[in-house]
Amino acid sequence: MDPASLRDVPLFAGLSRRARKIVAQHADEVEVAAGTEIVSEGALAHELFVIVEGTAEVSEDGTKINELGPGGVVGEIGVLKTHKRTATVTAITPVKAIVVYGPELTALGETMPEVFTELESLIEERLSR
Repeated sequence: MDPASLRDVPLFAGLSRRARKIVAQHADEVEVAAGTEIVSEGALAHELFVIVEGTAEVSEDGTKINELGPGGVVGEIGVLKTHKRTATVTAITPVKAIVVYGPELTALGETMPEVFTELESLIEERLSR
């Protein structure tokens, strides 16, 4: 993926050009059709998504708990804490997202702790709700 596109993604915006280049080497872009589940509650968690375009609904036990748009992070709790999805996330509109798989995310954490610090804060905030 193009490292320059990460400049507009809040999770990666504060990184240097060199760091964004490293992230881009560990990430892919995916497109998800409206109505498609991006992650399913209870499933094993293998990757983290960052929404670049579009909107997704987050539900827990069938009840809507949040709506995410560009910059929204999906799957961080499962990948970094529980190893299972804690919610279902469904694309409301077509969604373009950046995906980082678990092993690549771990590798990034070793070289870019600032990304992990931000993810840990997000996890703490979401789990406290």
